[in-house]
Amino acid sequence: MSSKTLMNTMFLLFILIWLVGLSNGECEFKAIFNFGDSNSDTGGFFSAFPAEGPPFGMTYFKKPVGRASDGRLVIDFLAQAIGIPFLSPYLQSIGSDFKHGANYATLASTVLFPNTSVFVSGISPFSLAIQLNQMKQFVAKVTEADQKDMKLPSPDIFEKSLYTFYIGQNDFTSKLADIGTGGVEEFLPQVISQIAATIKVRVIYVYY
Repeated sequence: MSSKTLMNTMFLLFILIWLVGLSNGECEFKAIFNFGDSNSDTGGFFSAFPAEGPPFGMTYFKKPVGRASDGRLVIDFLAQAIGIPFLSPYLQSIGSDFKHGANYATLASTVLFPNTSVFVSGISPFSLAIQLNQMKQFVAKVTEADQKDMKLPSPDIFEKSLYTFYIGQNDFTSKLADIGTGGVEEFLPQVISQIAATIKVRVIYVYY
């Protein structure tokens, strides 16, 4: 199976599962925890490396709000669809509200751990493994926290949440010039394996 066919198959499978869930009318998620790159970053990267400006945010928010977009992202529409506020980025120290989840995504993130610096290649240091560790820390802090803190969810929120992954493109685009399309096809199984392993760890960490 070619890499393009495999990617398309995975995407269609995801859509099918999502549609089945909607058809059951039981998608009562209380929160979203998102892992990803610029496609779903709601301010993580620019919290760590402040540098954004117009035209980001201009069509909806009327000002830059941390998204590498002029408006809302898919994750924003998803949050609105299930009736929760836009996700606060985990790395944002001021103004964040994690009552309904957290966003670990950062612009230019990769699935595999980067072997370069953001100042050299532009690749984010917050790879998928780092984002998973941030999630683990968040769960531990919520469990230990005073439940009177109105900016944090209750400890049982993690079993009532939707976990989303929107990441992988930077693993390929950052290496395409060096390894070519043939190298990208050989590289694909490593990326998919790491995503699958992260999902497995996430499930074990929440439910066991």
